[in-house]
Amino acid sequence: MSASIVLADDNDAFREVTRQLLERQGYAVVTAKDGRDALAAISRHKPDLVLLDIMMPDLDGITALKQIRDLDPLLAVVMVTAFGSEEMAVEALTAGADDYLIKPLDYKEAFIRLERVLERSHLRQERKRLREELAAAHDELQARYGELKVSYERIEELEEKTRQLFERYLPPTVARYLIDDPSRANLGGVRREVTVLFGDLRRFTALAERMAPERLIEVVNSYLTLATEVILAEGGVLDKFMGDAVMALYNAPLEQPDHAFRAVKTAFRVRESLESHHIEPRLHFGFGIDTGEVVVGNVGSEVLMNYTALGDAVNVAFRLQEQAKPQQILLSLATYEQVKDFVDAKPLGRLSIKRRAEQAEVYEAVSLRAENAQ
Repeated sequence: MSASIVLADDNDAFREVTRQLLERQGYAVVTAKDGRDALAAISRHKPDLVLLDIMMPDLDGITALKQIRDLDPLLAVVMVTAFGSEEMAVEALTAGADDYLIKPLDYKEAFIRLERVLERSHLRQERKRLREELAAAHDELQARYGELKVSYERIEELEEKTRQLFERYLPPTVARYLIDDPSRANLGGVRREVTVLFGDLRRFTALAERMAPERLIEVVNSYLTLATEVILAEGGVLDKFMGDAVMALYNAPLEQPDHAFRAVKTAFRVRESLESHHIEPRLHFGFGIDTGEVVVGNVGSEVLMNYTALGDAVNVAFRLQEQAKPQQILLSLATYEQVKDFVDAKPLGRLSIKRRAEQAEVYEAVSLRAENAQ
């Protein structure tokens, strides 16, 4: 598309000759006889360039130029002045003209200079357009950033609520383990050495026979809350509650090189906490602990599953717990071998384990050695 020019000059002959020559060069030309007429033409036609004579009646070129610049700082404006009036051309340049031509015009040179001015004007317009697009893009990005920030904060809030909800039904360690990688929630497990602890309240069955159910729930929750706090403090995973009993795992899902000692220490700390909390009616836990390879992972169905362990070590720990007296902590040989340097224990010999063909060598943990008591 050819460039459009508003040509303003009070000399009719010059204006007509120049118009014809410009049109031959491919320009679309609108003429004006003075500055005021030029301003009206600019407003109507929105030209690419204005060719503006300096000396015109009514409204001179420099005054018109200043008004043009107030309206459009980027519009290409070339001033035309008579020979000998170069100082007025300098004044025009100071007022914002892009270039000036001296009459009589050398049209060949004039057309070259007009093209250069148009190129510079187009560059200015393009820079303006790009700046506006950049500003708009920046504003859009800022708005998008604000939206994303709000969304991110909402996601963080939901994640925190999800974590808190998970931790009400899952051990905190397992909850974080699953949230960090949801694929870990798939059914199945891995073979791994763990230490399993069972703790069961003694005399609870007899208590249940004579206590109102509402009060019974309060009592059992008090004991299980205390046991849970200690298990979690020692890095154990609370596997499940079974009525008045609790099952905990150590060394899963996160590795714990001292898992056997953590489990034994848990039993001692629960026992000590019962002495200091004075829960009524007075009850005591019996503990069974075994260490061995099990399959640990998600067991159940796609609809409902439980993070737990399956294997002989689970059975042995449970059966040891069944034989433990109030406050007694029974250890399998496998557990004893891992904690014997830190725990004082006495051998109880080989005991029969219910529903297990082989007898098991059992130890009673008596105390933590002083340097390992904390």
